[in-house]
Amino acid sequence: MNKITKLAAGELDTTLVGRWRELQQKNPELANPYFCVEYFQAVAAVRDDVHVAVVENGNRVIGFFPYQSTDGKVAEPVGGRLSDYQGVIGKPGEQWRYDEVLDACGVKIWDFDHLLASQAPDVIHRRIDDVSPTMDLRDGFEAYLTQRKKAGAKRLDQFRRKTRKFEREVGKLEIDLYSRDEAAFRQVIEWKNAQCRRTGVPEFLNWGWTEGMLREIWQHDSDAFAGMLTVVRVDDDIVAAHFGMRSNSVCHWWFPTYNAQYGKYSPGGILLLKLAEAVAEEGIASIDLGKGDDAYKPSFANGEVALVEGSVLRPSLQGTVRKSVTAARGFLKESQLTRPLRSAYRGVKALVRPQLRQA
Repeated sequence: MNKITKLAAGELDTTLVGRWRELQQKNPELANPYFCVEYFQAVAAVRDDVHVAVVENGNRVIGFFPYQSTDGKVAEPVGGRLSDYQGVIGKPGEQWRYDEVLDACGVKIWDFDHLLASQAPDVIHRRIDDVSPTMDLRDGFEAYLTQRKKAGAKRLDQFRRKTRKFEREVGKLEIDLYSRDEAAFRQVIEWKNAQCRRTGVPEFLNWGWTEGMLREIWQHDSDAFAGMLTVVRVDDDIVAAHFGMRSNSVCHWWFPTYNAQYGKYSPGGILLLKLAEAVAEEGIASIDLGKGDDAYKPSFANGEVALVEGSVLRPSLQGTVRKSVTAARGFLKESQLTRPLRSAYRGVKALVRPQLRQA
């Protein structure tokens, strides 16, 4: 039987950090920077509810289960809604006894929305399968472009033509892959928050701890892990910028932003192509575009990682309540008896929404 020890993030000593890195490097499925110990430490630096379960077998550490929990009973991904990958740091193909891990940590509910499908528990409450699209750059940028052209991805050619048009009409574009410019960092935050306001999404970079987390990531610069503030400029003017991170083989596309002044040139597409070309020259094998149905992703993606969303419920009052709430929501959504109420609700929304937009 495995020995499982719950540790606060600050209790992870240098020996355990080294073992984390060793296990990650031996498992190709854990190549994304979200699985790096540096990401875990960056979040823990700005939150006091980050923990890890250390799994041992025969006095040898075989896995790490990182999570955060505000109440100690419900486990969430490290970084919450900003986390694009979740899973156990361990050997490839290992079958994890999640019931033992959760019970050892006192966790009654484990929620995940980007769990590696290869690590999915046998029983998942409200399971949803999805994928994270990727750009395969292992053979270099030109080989990638050739592959996408053969696949009929015409938008990449359109972005390249717009790049040439931009440089004819405005000026030569320059890319700084690892910018240290504080003003550029602030601009990414400002543009991303403005985008959230336009689209009705919560301003997640104004949550208090999130900007601090990005700064913690930004300060890392090693072969194994680095924060990436990538800026595309014309002269001194920022055309587009992106904040992300990379491991030694995967760059994760995270927070792209652009200058609306140059909107007709598709600056977001130009940014991604230039980023891909630059990281491919560094030997990065892929760019992970993150889960989501953004219109541009099918044109860029030539691979994918299977993910699972759902929950694991342990026998408990919390688990029973969660099941009851799920059942009630399902009834309200599907029952013929509640159809008049749903219709009335949609009618009220239709009346109220224009007023909210004008407020």
